Amino acid sequence: MPHQLSLPGVEAAEPRSSRPHPQPAPERRARPHHLFFAVLADPATAWCADRIRRDLVARHQLTGSEVRTERLHLTLVSLDWHAEFSPALALWAARAASGVDMPAFNMRLDRFLSFHRRRGNRPQVLCGEGEGVAGFLALYQALHEALQAAWPQPHFARSAPVITPHMTLFYSPRDVAEHPVEPLCWTVHGFQLLYNRLGSGGAYQVLGRWALDHHRFH
Repeated sequence: MPHQLSLPGVEAAEPRSSRPHPQPAPERRARPHHLFFAVLADPATAWCADRIRRDLVARHQLTGSEVRTERLHLTLVSLDWHAEFSPALALWAARAASGVDMPAFNMRLDRFLSFHRRRGNRPQVLCGEGEGVAGFLALYQALHEALQAAWPQPHFARSAPVITPHMTLFYSPRDVAEHPVEPLCWTVHGFQLLYNRLGSGGAYQVLGRWALDHHRFH
């Protein structure tokens, strides 16, 4: 499967946001480097998601902070937060991801709700169900298996943990009950390995891209 890996300059600081960021917990500040696989929203999808978000913020009178439009995504697998960026980990993850062979698929997110967590603002997210997220879950399963097979020692659970595919739009203290929304629909053409440095602004740094097979699109 075609892929691209880009590591030069990854340790350089990303542009700082002009908007204030909430202060991270002390344990997170000690591990500011995050590597994760995700499906980034393409520009057209991100624009539609931002329009849906503005409507939801107004409807529920949400206060807090929004996820930058260029960062809107659905996380596939997190490789955790680390004290330092590890090129070896990024290269290993990229080699494992190269073994994933999946068709392109359609995605549909049509529900909005708040996730609960022990402290801080709650993620306000778009979710889907059934056929709307079946392709994403198949990709998640295939990637988890590829990473587990490539890892040099036991690290990933033998069975992929159950996940709820979601796109976080906003962080707010409000607890919003699940309800249907205007569907956000698009075709997923690939997935990415992303790098984020805690407190940075701008888009995530894309370390690798993998295209999905359009000849087997469903």
